Amino acid sequence: HLKFNNIGVEGGKALAEALKENKSLTSLDLGYNNIGDEGGKALAEALKENKSLTSLDLGYNNIGDEGGKALAEALKANKSLTSLNLYRN
Repeated sequence: HLKFNNIGVEGGKALAEALKENKSLTSLDLGYNNIGDEGGKALAEALKENKSLTSLDLGYNNIGDEGGKALAEALKANKSLTSLNLYRN
């Protein structure tokens, strides 16, 4: 869990790049990290490529409309994710 670490936008982008390559991580809790729209969009791009993640918690991250739209679009391509928490964004 990386909850409550205030990784911000740049941290979200860095994790997104790592998720594109990762083949073993199945669950990631990024709640309360203030990744914003840009971090949300970066994670959305990663979800299009990642095939191992089944659970992603992005609650309380200030992800707005643009990040939400990008994540929704990514779900069309992602076949492994079965749980996505976007509570209070």
